[in-house]
Amino acid sequence: MPEPIPAHVVTGPLGSGKTTAIARLLADKPPEEDWVVLLNEFSDAGIDALTVASAARGAFDVRLVPGGCLCCAGEQDFRRNLQELVTQRRPQRILVEPSGLGHPAGIVEELLGWEASGQLRLAGIVALLDPQRLRDGGPARDSEAHAQVEIADALALSKADLADAADLARFEAFAAQLYPRKAWFGPLVEGRIPPVALEPRQASVARAAMPRSLRPALHQAERQPASPGHHEHELALGRFDEQVVADAEIAAANGLRREVRHLGRRAVRWVFPRAVAFSREPLMRLLAAAGAGSGSGAVADGPQRASGVLRLKGVFRVAEDEWLLVQPDAHGSVSVRPSSWRRDSRVELLLDGASAAEPLAWDAAWLNAQQRR
Repeated sequence: MPEPIPAHVVTGPLGSGKTTAIARLLADKPPEEDWVVLLNEFSDAGIDALTVASAARGAFDVRLVPGGCLCCAGEQDFRRNLQELVTQRRPQRILVEPSGLGHPAGIVEELLGWEASGQLRLAGIVALLDPQRLRDGGPARDSEAHAQVEIADALALSKADLADAADLARFEAFAAQLYPRKAWFGPLVEGRIPPVALEPRQASVARAAMPRSLRPALHQAERQPASPGHHEHELALGRFDEQVVADAEIAAANGLRREVRHLGRRAVRWVFPRAVAFSREPLMRLLAAAGAGSGSGAVADGPQRASGVLRLKGVFRVAEDEWLLVQPDAHGSVSVRPSSWRRDSRVELLLDGASAAEPLAWDAAWLNAQQRR
């Protein structure tokens, strides 16, 4: 079988700069490589397609898929184009730009289906946000824009030339609170998506380098005197320093487990492949027993501390196309809500350093909550 074709999704709200970023990619690509762009527009005017095509060099193809949403109005056209590209033309790379009005989940599911066949590799999903949207408070949690950000592997601040230090700090704070955490986040320089954002799954959690003059504003909180819980965010974000001790990954509970120790605390995280699914009711009972939710909204933090679990965050696949996000909310409780994430199921526990909670017991608990084949 030939090598799988790398495919990339560049998503984001209307006006976030997706078409400009893709045009830069085609302008910078090796001329001898054949790249194809599947570009979704609300109408069939094809203006964005012309913009991308005019920037490209060497072998390329830009295919317009009208309809405003690739996974509903343009679904059949998208599937037909994708099948022809994967089974016949086989370009060196495929770029997909969904409309800013559409939910990208259906596109990602389609690409992951081809990935399972071994003919395509979903190399990365990058979401773009512009400074103005963050000035307006960021995407609403129930909006298509938030779903576009949530499903992405990497998050980029577009139109960074229009951003000041406050915009960059706002962007970093927004990226920091997302779960699952992004494999990469940072500003675009001259509108170019960097290779690490196109292939984010090959990198550990990273942030783009910020201008040195802006770092004091961005890291003001990190320079404050230590307080209880002050460093808890570092375990979630992967902002580790030389004091962190991280054990090797080991196979556990049909997934991979790793332990991290830092500043007198322990964190344990599991990553389960996409093929693993959880049963909703056993999962909700387990989360409730850990003080992490009852399945109907939020619960207080007390049971978590009583069991030695200071914080639990997770995203779980509970059906073919249904994912649940479990994370602390702004009021100190934990909420359970639908998620757009599609890569894998994962969970991390922040434990009291003196806790007797044992990873082996959690391994058994996660196994018991999984669906039986």
